[in-house]
Amino acid sequence: MPCDVLTADANDRVVLVLWYKDGVGAPIYSYDSRKHSLTNARNWADEKTLAGRGHFDLQSSPASLILDNVRATDEGLYRCRVDFKKSPTRNARTNLTVIIPPHVPTILAEHGGPQVWTVVGPYNEGDSMSLICEVRGGKPPPHVTWWMNGQMIDDSSDSPRPETVTNTLTLERLTRGHLHAVLGCRASNSNHTAPLHTSITIEMNFQPLSVKILASREAISAGKEYELVCQSVGARPPASITWWLDGAHLTNATISTASNGNVTLSKLHLVPSDTDRGKFLKCLAESPVINHQPLHDHWKLDVQYTPQVYLAMGSSLTPSEIKEGDDVYFECNVKAHPYVYKVVWYHNGVQVQHNVSVGVIVSNQSLVIQRIRRQHSGLYTCVASNIEGDGQSNAVFLKVQYAPVCASGQVHVYGAARNEEVSITCRLDAVPSNVHFFWRFNSSGDVVDIAENHVATQGLQSSLSYVARTELDYGTLLCWGTNALGKQRKPCAYKVVAAGKPNPPEKCNLTNHTTENLIVHCLPGYDGGLQQKFIIEAYEAESKRLLLNITENTAPSFSLRGLQSGTTYVMHVYAANDRGPSEKRYLTGYTIKDVAERRTAQVRPPPEELVSITPILEVVVGVVGSLVLVALVAVVVLSFKKKRRSRRKTVTLTLQKSLTNTRDLDDKNPDLIPANGHGESENKSPTTPEEGGFGSVHICASVPYPSNVYNTYPRSPRPMLQASSQNAELMYAELCFPRGTSHYATGTFTRHKADPTIYAQIDHAMPGTPVSRGLVPLSSGSKGANVVPLSSGNIGATVVPLSSGNIGATIATLSSGLMGSTMAEAVASNMGGIVGGNMGDSILEMGVSICPGSSMVMCAQEVESGNLQHHNTPTQPAHAFTPSILQEEDEVTADTSLVNDHKESEV
Repeated sequence: MPCDVLTADANDRVVLVLWYKDGVGAPIYSYDSRKHSLTNARNWADEKTLAGRGHFDLQSSPASLILDNVRATDEGLYRCRVDFKKSPTRNARTNLTVIIPPHVPTILAEHGGPQVWTVVGPYNEGDSMSLICEVRGGKPPPHVTWWMNGQMIDDSSDSPRPETVTNTLTLERLTRGHLHAVLGCRASNSNHTAPLHTSITIEMNFQPLSVKILASREAISAGKEYELVCQSVGARPPASITWWLDGAHLTNATISTASNGNVTLSKLHLVPSDTDRGKFLKCLAESPVINHQPLHDHWKLDVQYTPQVYLAMGSSLTPSEIKEGDDVYFECNVKAHPYVYKVVWYHNGVQVQHNVSVGVIVSNQSLVIQRIRRQHSGLYTCVASNIEGDGQSNAVFLKVQYAPVCASGQVHVYGAARNEEVSITCRLDAVPSNVHFFWRFNSSGDVVDIAENHVATQGLQSSLSYVARTELDYGTLLCWGTNALGKQRKPCAYKVVAAGKPNPPEKCNLTNHTTENLIVHCLPGYDGGLQQKFIIEAYEAESKRLLLNITENTAPSFSLRGLQSGTTYVMHVYAANDRGPSEKRYLTGYTIKDVAERRTAQVRPPPEELVSITPILEVVVGVVGSLVLVALVAVVVLSFKKKRRSRRKTVTLTLQKSLTNTRDLDDKNPDLIPANGHGESENKSPTTPEEGGFGSVHICASVPYPSNVYNTYPRSPRPMLQASSQNAELMYAELCFPRGTSHYATGTFTRHKADPTIYAQIDHAMPGTPVSRGLVPLSSGSKGANVVPLSSGNIGATVVPLSSGNIGATIATLSSGLMGSTMAEAVASNMGGIVGGNMGDSILEMGVSICPGSSMVMCAQEVESGNLQHHNTPTQPAHAFTPSILQEEDEVTADTSLVNDHKESEV
């Protein structure tokens, strides 16, 4: 507050300054320099009024009373009195007005609600809002205004109470633009000070603006998992999204919100089923705080699924009463989307093909089987296919009833020694399975029914313990059964044969030559009536050292591994059963050395294939040899026919010593070694098997062919040549092959009296088994027959000299590999009668019989002169042939005898 202390007189000075307030006589401040200089004047202030807040500044222009921290009580009329030393006293008055700012504005909710600090709301979109800004204090009274985002929106204020100023703001309809708007209330009562203000933010709730299922709306597949997304835009807070399928709430969904808070996403993991086809999938979005009609988007599902198939037998059929000969049909009921494009039928996992000729008719979704048989029993299914996949039906079991039949996979040949007990098992297949069994023994001489107390039966299996005590006990056991559908039409046959050693494996060959491995494959030979096993022994060719010994129980196939490369090996292959081992087959093989040899191994034959005689070559040699034999026999027969007219003369035949005259025939066959055609004085070609030749061929004896051969096989009897008018007998010549001799002189046959009984010794080797080479000696003094067997593939030569006083007969037994039944018939049908000298009333006849097993046995009978009597040659039990399993087409009954003549045993 100013106070003028200047004077016009330069010599004058201020001696006292006093300050008064509001006319009060007592000063509130004094500045006294009467006893001091102006710079050292004494200052005094009233503590009650100024309280140390005021001082007088004489240096300012004008001089002023400075009042710090002005208070409202400081307001008033101030008077300054200045006393000079010379000049008169001067008074100056100053009116001090104090402005009091108001308090900070306070924002209150409508109708006296609580104070709002920073955020107001949230308000729903469309709501109205009222706020009160209240300002207290202030001198003069303040002016209160509302501002939004920097712009004044309301400046009306009133004073409902003393020292209080208010301003009420009302927004009728809030919109999305009011979200996060800043509202400010300002209060100002002077231009000298900045306005006081308070600001808040508006918070709002919005309902969703849109909702949409984000999907292509294409067809979907049943059983597959799909992730579907529903998007809602514009909701605040985030919308509540729910999924519904035809009114059913789906709960396996997750909700997420975009970073800006304006977009809400919901993901649904849906695995549709076939029943969802045509249903509506809905996505609903609504605000969780605003009551409004929810927004939704829907999708009609097109669910595709694999066919659902149900198989059933025809409704008119009774499954438990189906028997052979009936007609059966199935219906395959299919439910699928899209529709199926094919239906396939299966029987026990094998596809059923349409075949009207056999009574199988496949028509769309139906299967018809006409004249059903037992083979049609089993599980039936149908498979329907569409673009979604294949649908398989349930399995329907078709049970066809039929009379008993023999079960497959049985043992039909049992080998047994005498007095050895064997258990014969008969297994049948039948529906129903309640079967009554019958057994019968059929031998060459009798048919015997077996009592039930000797048979053990369980279900479809019957067992019989059998003991063969004599030769006649070997034969065939027949087994059959009956059930509710009738009697078994064809019995099961089980052969009981004399057990023996097995035959060696046949047709062995080597394959897969490598550096370390060899593979040997053979065909099994006859097992001797017992279970057999197969053994191979591998020896190193040079050192004769045994390297491998392998046994196989099922088939003669061997894999030799871990061999040394580039080495030759000798292998012995044979079979064995409980009666002992068979003969051995010898093979030679080798392993290749390097890559070059491996490349050529497939085209280069192994050593044994180059030097050994294969089974095919053996057959060829046997056939050619048989033809040569027949030609020689025919020559001999014609010679004897010419000389039969003179009975008392000695008949002399010049025999061919070698096969020189057959050179042309041999040369045409590359598999045979041609004979040497030089004379005796020259170097002779080898004639024995040991020397590498075929040997000399001689006629050993001539024996008559009987005119009443037994009809022991089911074929029609062979036509017999008529006997000559002289003796009514048919003769044929036998050939023998000498061993160890180079040649024989021309043989001379002289007539002699008939000897007593002449027997031929019969070889009992099993069919297919190589017999020992050489002669079977006859006892001294007997005029008998020698048996000279020819093993398959080996033409041996054995010569039996004929003495003038002893006429012997040599019988050539040709094994199955050399001469069959056809060749024997050819020999028998081309033989003429031989009459030489005076041979007596008794002659030797030879009967030719083709025994089972494709081997030929020469059976000798004694023929008394004028009266034919049959005598079976005493032999050991021969090996019985392996019977084939009766086929279903054969008309064989339980009463059918297996042989036509009961006098001849099959053993």
